[in-house]
Amino acid sequence: MLNTLFAIPSLLCLLIFYPGISLASTAEQLNLVLYDQLEQFTADFSDSPNNNRLHNMQRWLSLVYGQTGLQPLWVNIDGPAEKAAILLSVIKNATIEGLDPEQYYISRLTSLWNDKTPEALIELDTLLTLAFINYTYDIGGGRSKFTFNSPAALKEKKIAAYDALKLIQTALAAPDLNLFMNNLLPTHRYYTNLRAALPHYQDMAAAGGWPSIASGKSIHPGENDSRIPTIKNRLQIEGFLQAATTDTTTYDELLAQAVINFQLRHGLTGDGVIGTATIAAMNITAQQKVRQILINLERWRGKDHDLGQKYVLVDIAGFHLEGITDNQVILDMPVIIGTVLNKTPVFSDLIQYMEINPFWNIPPSIARNEILEEVKKDNNYLNSSNIRVFSDWSHEASEINPLSIDWNKINPQQMSRFKLRQEPGKKNALGSIKFVFPNSSSVYMHDTPSQANFKHAKRAFSHGCIRLQQPVKLADFLMNNRHNDWSQERFHEIINSGKRTIIRLPEPLPVHITYQTVKSDQQGLASFHTDIYDQDRQLEQILFKE
Repeated sequence: MLNTLFAIPSLLCLLIFYPGISLASTAEQLNLVLYDQLEQFTADFSDSPNNNRLHNMQRWLSLVYGQTGLQPLWVNIDGPAEKAAILLSVIKNATIEGLDPEQYYISRLTSLWNDKTPEALIELDTLLTLAFINYTYDIGGGRSKFTFNSPAALKEKKIAAYDALKLIQTALAAPDLNLFMNNLLPTHRYYTNLRAALPHYQDMAAAGGWPSIASGKSIHPGENDSRIPTIKNRLQIEGFLQAATTDTTTYDELLAQAVINFQLRHGLTGDGVIGTATIAAMNITAQQKVRQILINLERWRGKDHDLGQKYVLVDIAGFHLEGITDNQVILDMPVIIGTVLNKTPVFSDLIQYMEINPFWNIPPSIARNEILEEVKKDNNYLNSSNIRVFSDWSHEASEINPLSIDWNKINPQQMSRFKLRQEPGKKNALGSIKFVFPNSSSVYMHDTPSQANFKHAKRAFSHGCIRLQQPVKLADFLMNNRHNDWSQERFHEIINSGKRTIIRLPEPLPVHITYQTVKSDQQGLASFHTDIYDQDRQLEQILFKE
């Protein structure tokens, strides 16, 4: 109970011995009511032993008011103070961030706002404090701090990482509370652009969304189909097609351009053919898209809010990489990411060096699960693939002639003891450049000789690492504006030399590997991608529980 944390105010003793004293609307009575109400909050929270967040709120209320002298923070005897009005406005506008103001007691706060009785003022003060704690907790790290590799394993952000007392003291001392609160949100382009797209889709959902398209045979440009008027109407509602006649069943050129644009913004091949995948994308409802935007806003709040002045960002779900400087896209290219069985993990790190003409130390899992079968079918496979074999993984390991081994007698477990290393060259699976940011998942970015795979709309082919279509452009971006003696031509010269070369970045550069199933540009046009790793669905089940 709180009486173990605070000394009972002398005023409380006066009331015990002189109950006839009248203290209406005085600062002293506000303090006394505050004390009693904090005790009641403690009792209420104690009734919910399984709700860790409520207990955390109780702890913070005890600490905040205990360390601030058991004084109201947002109100005085005349009513809510100026900062209380600003905080109320922030809470009312939580919908802008894709959050629900009711999670921050907006209805009760509003009903108490004009009540000047001491009990109402103190309830208002403590609820404003709780609203501040909950809201800043949510926007500072996401409603639930989840592990990206296992999105179902959401867990509350450690209380030690959040200092409500310090945050409230800083907020109350801030000359501009509204600016202070805004600065707690992510300010990078990915979050702000996506946030700007939210009301557009909320409005469409509120208006009833768009019509569903019936399944059937694929529709090609120039053909006639009874579904064409409905398709035109559906695309017009979302903004992919300007006003056009909907009484014709002909798939005309104007509609074809709109369909291609729609396909490209939904991770589909932009061929203009209205097939099964395109119809399925068209039938995703406006309300589902709103939820998808909310999920991705939540993801961004769960990541570090400061991505850096210059950084590389990989979007797994969008199969795409961007190089950003001063919040502007300087570099963009398609990438290949891990398969569903070999997922590319989500994390942030620092690119420390590049390896030109790299070796590929083949992971034991690939050696036993893939290479062994190949070499059993073709005894010369290792030599023809420029792969050397060593007795083990130690530095003292001796090299073995692969032709001296009867691979048909080697089982997968025995295969794991050999170290297989593919030498630099055109056949090397890592291509010409490898970009290294040491991490526990052993993930890196690299070139690939399999450039044909970039023609696919969905590019999940790797074992977890990120394959680049234009690695030299990334190398140039990493060194650009810092060392003018580096150029794409110089990188090509080193590649053509065939010599393995390590180039350390003078300053390690942030790389953020993300999972964005919705992305929006500065014009508010959203792109939706397939939830290839099923992370949206898992996160949705947790965030939108009734």
